[in-house]
Amino acid sequence: MEREKIRHYIDFKQYHVLTASLVFLSMMIIIFSTDNPVVLASVYVFMVGIILFCREKRKFKTAIYYFIPIAIFIIALNVLFVSSGSTTLFYLFHKRFTLEAAIYAIIMCFKFLAVIYLFLILELMIDSDRAVSYFSSIMPKSTLMLMISFKLMPSLKNRFKSLKEIYEIRGVVFDKKKAREKAASYIPVMSVLLEDSMEGSFNIGESAYVRGFLSGHRSVYERQKLKSRDWQVIGLSIALMVLFGVAQFKEWVKFDIYDGVTAVNFFNIGIALILIFIIAITVTIILNSEEREYVVYRGK
Repeated sequence: MEREKIRHYIDFKQYHVLTASLVFLSMMIIIFSTDNPVVLASVYVFMVGIILFCREKRKFKTAIYYFIPIAIFIIALNVLFVSSGSTTLFYLFHKRFTLEAAIYAIIMCFKFLAVIYLFLILELMIDSDRAVSYFSSIMPKSTLMLMISFKLMPSLKNRFKSLKEIYEIRGVVFDKKKAREKAASYIPVMSVLLEDSMEGSFNIGESAYVRGFLSGHRSVYERQKLKSRDWQVIGLSIALMVLFGVAQFKEWVKFDIYDGVTAVNFFNIGIALILIFIIAITVTIILNSEEREYVVYRGK
């Protein structure tokens, strides 16, 4: 016998595509432009806030499992090949291991995880159909090329597997030792695959053209409009990017672990303002989003 439990979550897809894109862009610029751990922690404040109120928490847990082996590899690679730094942890086989190299590797790992989480959050905030409709109205050619790529690649992968099986039945040996012989064995498969890909591209492009791509103004049945909540988030995101640019120019967010750091590198007026703006963006997104509910069935 099953019992049901009602759970509540926030639907972030109510925001405009432009709003979600600007939030994503502002956070991504911060991640790639600084190694300051306090600033990166500010980005995690935004991500944790979204994760706590979203429905698909399992995706973020799954991402951790893929992240852990890559993080171990990044830390090991940096510690083994970088000996810069003044604080020596230990020597092993005449190799010097420093604290600074380990800290820098850990920062890189958290930046990598932040990028993964940001793409997952972008998926939570953007509806794919609305995104295609919006970007096709302002960048029709680029959107058409992306549509062809996204639709073509999965079919090419399946076609490659089927062609390889057919040629193996015909007696073609692909597992050869020499690279030249191995490459030569794949030539018949790749030639057929190239012909199929060109034909598939034309078919996808023709079907998209029939629906109105690149043929003048297209009819839009449900045009997404910017609401007041969108303008609030857009304004805060633009202000955050401007503030971060000023902070970079003033070296407020400068952080070089190998040259030495002080308390000012961890907290100053620039970092404090960045943290305030990120918190403001997070709170604004959460408070202006719509709450929904879903039913979870559990056995007694």
